[in-house]
Parts: sequence; structure tokens; C-alpha cells
Amino acid sequence: MKAIVVDAEWAPRPEAVIDPADAARRWAVNANQVYRSPKIEMTTIADPTGPGPKELIVQVGACGICGSDVHMYETDDLGYMLLPYHMRCPVVGGHEFAGTVVEIGSEVSDFKKGDLVTVEEIQWCGSCVACRGGYPNQCAHIEDLGFTIDGGFAEFVKVPEKACWSLNALLERYSDVETALEIGSMSEPTSVVYEGMFTRAGGFKPGGGVVVFGAGPIGLAACALARAAGASTVVCAETVPERRALAEACGADASVDPMAQNVADVVRERTHGRGASMIVEASGNFQAVMGSIEDCLGVGAKVAVVGMDARPATLNLIRHQLSAAAIYGTVGHCGGWNFPNVIALMASGRIEMEHAVTKRVGLDAMVRALAGTSDRKDGKILIKPGM
Repeated sequence: MKAIVVDAEWAPRPEAVIDPADAARRWAVNANQVYRSPKIEMTTIADPTGPGPKELIVQVGACGICGSDVHMYETDDLGYMLLPYHMRCPVVGGHEFAGTVVEIGSEVSDFKKGDLVTVEEIQWCGSCVACRGGYPNQCAHIEDLGFTIDGGFAEFVKVPEKACWSLNALLERYSDVETALEIGSMSEPTSVVYEGMFTRAGGFKPGGGVVVFGAGPIGLAACALARAAGASTVVCAETVPERRALAEACGADASVDPMAQNVADVVRERTHGRGASMIVEASGNFQAVMGSIEDCLGVGAKVAVVGMDARPATLNLIRHQLSAAAIYGTVGHCGGWNFPNVIALMASGRIEMEHAVTKRVGLDAMVRALAGTSDRKDGKILIKPGM
């Protein structure tokens, strides 16, 4: 089958501390610390072999390009991947996907051939202390589709039944398989935001104001979820005009160019001086936005840090103390009812993530599409192996 494979040189930085067991299998806790000179190319690999008892083989219908995929491609001044997350090369990339079940294992009970499904990227063990304590995204034995094990930038992928969620409700709403799969592929990034805003940070009271920094796909999902959850106003800060327009299509009441306007002034005006109840960091540029985030804090504000950035940023903690504010670190999408609730919101029309999709290309055009993300104008780019 055709697949997009990511590979890179294993070259730990001098200051990197690497567990010997991880080094032996070239498994990086933080790819930015060890993987250099990445290359991404389409190639032909073997089809996945027959599923195990509790596994499915899924024919991929749509797989989104994530900011993490872009960070696998981009490098710093020394040639290291920008990605500050788990990685094991070589690997088939892609972790935001939906598809059709084409084969099931002997003990699979909840799915049958022909079902439409989306799949959790994070493969948690369920047995470690973190998993048993309710933190599957911090699983001690974590593996990630598209990062450490083969993912969805391929024609077929083998996945465990426990990671799959039905998209039948989306098919009922949209009455078209292709559309249901496209929107279903947005379940993973939207669940990442849901995890940060509601599972980790505990949400906000309806009527509060929400500010989103960054209008990439994660920021667009945050705008949609904030509106669905009852925000009185949703303000999105984004430097790229095309993305500001997407933010408004997805649910923002106002989009602000932080290079031309003071974001906090807009927030104070729209909240009648109260400031934000929740702020979502989705830019992945902590140094650039943290000061503005602190300017927007309302009393009791919650800051959900969903974007990823390996570089340190300065906090003025007295401002958080005086506002009784809290910062919530978050990564991943597993927890509680994230996936099924996101799918239900999509199926009910409470959020319409189709507005975030700006481009669709086949596998053979994926690398060119990835290179074209440098201008940050697109929303969600979908890779469709059938094109």
C-alpha cells in the first residue's frame, strides 16, 4: 500500500538525558532533543497483516495534517525536529483519521465490516498508575499512532477496538459517507481541545467570555466549543487574515490581529470590563502570547495551554495570583467522554467543523501540502488516500 513515512537521524543533543531502554529502541520522549534532519516521503509498504482478536483493519478515508506533523517536518537552527513530543522513526505518520472497517478480529464485538469509525491516537495501557488514576494521556507505556506506531497517512491501518468510536451518528446527519469521514477525522483534534477546556480545566460558566490565541485547527475547534458551551463572547487573536475569517466561521464573535490591536482592550470591551473566564493557548508560540494572555485574565480565569512549544516562556505569577487564575497543562485527547461528546456535538450541529477544512489532497500530494503550510493560511488540510 501507499503510505507517508517519517524518518530522521537519531542524534541526541549533548545535554539530553535518554533512558537506555528508550535509546535502544530509538524511542524519544521529546523528538526535539534527539531526532535531526527529518525526511518525509511517500513510499510503498506492506499492507497491515490480519487483525488480532481485538483489532480492526480500517481503510482510511480522511486524515488531517496536524501542527504536530508540521513540526516533524520543520527544524530548528541545528536541524532538529521542532516537535516536542514522543517519536520513534521510521513511522507512518498521521493521527487524525477516520475510515471504514474492512476486517475485524475474532473477538471484536462493537464493530462490523462497513462501519465508519474514527480512532484515538493515544494508545494507553490501562494498567499503569497514570491510567488507573484517570490520566491516560500520561500513560507510562504510551504509544501514539502516527508518532511511535504506524498511523493514518496510508491506505490501511490496523488499530485496537478499544481505540475506535462509531461515526454512525455523523452518517445519519450528513447522509454521505465522504462527508461523514471528513468531519469524523476532525474528532481527534477537537477532542484534544475538549480535553484541555473541559476535562482538564473544568470548563467555564455559561455567560463567561472566552479568548482563543491562534486560529489553526486547534484554535478553530476551541472557538466552536466555546460557543457551544455558552460563552457570551468568543474573541480569537490571530495574525493571519485568512485564519481570522475561519475563526469567525467556526464560532468566534470577533477576530483580532494582535499586531494591529490590543487583544486585552477588545476583550475588556466585549466583556464589559470583566475580562476572560477562559483563555485557550492554541498558537504554540508561548513567548509571543503569554503577556497578552495575562492582560486578558478575569477574576477566576482558567488558562488551558493546548498549543505545544518546546521553548520556555516567562510568567508574571503575581498577576495570576491577584486574579485567582489557574493554568492547566494539557496534552492528548483521552479522558472521560471526550470523543463521544465531540462526535455528538458534531452530529447535532452544535459545532460545525467542516468550516475548518480548507484543502483536500491525495497521498501523493501530502508532502507538497506539508511544505505549503509555512504561510499558516490554511485551516485543516485533509489527506484522502482515495483521491
